Amino acid sequence: MEKESRQELNMNVVAMSDQLSQRRQQLIIWSLLSIFPFLGMAVDLIAPSLPSISHSLHVSNEVTKNIISVYLLGYAIGNFFTGFLTDALGRKRLLSVHFLGFILSSLLPVCYPKIEIVLLARLFQGITIGSIAVIARAIFSDVLPMKKLVNMGVLLGSMFGIGPVIGPFLGGYLQFYFGWQSCFIFFAVVMLAVFIPIFFIVPETHLHRHALKIKSITRHLVEVLRHKKFMGMVIMMGAVYSLGIAFNTVAPFLIQTSFHYSPIFFGNVALCMGLAFLSATFLCRYLLTIYPVDKLFLVFVNVFFLVAILAVIVGSFLENSIMLLCIASFMMFFVEGFIFPLSMGNGLSLFRHIAGTATALMYLINISMTSAVAFLLSLIEMQYALSLFLVYFILMAICTAAYWILVRKS
Repeated sequence: MEKESRQELNMNVVAMSDQLSQRRQQLIIWSLLSIFPFLGMAVDLIAPSLPSISHSLHVSNEVTKNIISVYLLGYAIGNFFTGFLTDALGRKRLLSVHFLGFILSSLLPVCYPKIEIVLLARLFQGITIGSIAVIARAIFSDVLPMKKLVNMGVLLGSMFGIGPVIGPFLGGYLQFYFGWQSCFIFFAVVMLAVFIPIFFIVPETHLHRHALKIKSITRHLVEVLRHKKFMGMVIMMGAVYSLGIAFNTVAPFLIQTSFHYSPIFFGNVALCMGLAFLSATFLCRYLLTIYPVDKLFLVFVNVFFLVAILAVIVGSFLENSIMLLCIASFMMFFVEGFIFPLSMGNGLSLFRHIAGTATALMYLINISMTSAVAFLLSLIEMQYALSLFLVYFILMAICTAAYWILVRKS
């Protein structure tokens, strides 16, 4: 059955290559790549506004932090279910529906500024943009040969990294000059601008569709879940992505409330974090041309686990150092930018014959991990940087354990 699926996949790629010129393929790839900066920005843009939302809507900081965890929950749900649907129903129609859904849900808090509506809108934003992400990745599997998919995973990481660079910086200024609702207006306008060219450029690329049957879905899920290396990659992705989410959940309150800095200052700090992520993705692409993937994983996972330990030790003596907070977080964003796209690229290359299902499960697990981390952090009042360093340590410990137990031994 797996052999037949792989043959079907190869037929699909060949058929698409025959139908599409090289120029059209490049247009499709780059138009879809334009989505990925906004995947990273969807969390980071709103982070500087969390204290203001809490104050404006008269809710506690703990409730406001759920704006991030609810979005991530929706993102995981959207990835999971759309993965099956896109393998059965195709790509283009679903892509259009979810784009429109994201735009409409972004306008809800503007029209109805209540915390319940904000949380509902964030849930739908997560579902729709998560669906867009999994469909876009499945289209890459439709049109690209296997050798280009690992490099594409790293390129996706680089494009995604643009969001954390620009998002909090832009979000700080939007919050300072126009208020928190301007972030949602920005989401709606920008995604509409991205959607219009994609609608005309990207055709239906999934020519050999899988029947939407429980038996078939279960078989594919079991096939993916039994693959230890894949599961190790997914857990590593969830752990390192949670590093950035932990910063975005806790740091706005630490920096703006405990340390008494402005939203613009936080935006500038977060800009540096985004640059760390982005620079790591570029370094990763370069090092892949020199060293094997296994060696890069071995070095970076273990070195940055030691960095997390060092941050906890130093932080126990310097609890309120803004400089230490920035340096430690910069290092954590750097390792996220290196390990996340490298793991994603390798994971995508393992199950090209059921790309939608594998991608759905990949993001269900790693984003569910991240959503759980954000939710747990929303329950805890953190007033010192050391608390955040302990979170970094725990997440890097999970990443390191997944590497040695599941990835290294596979």
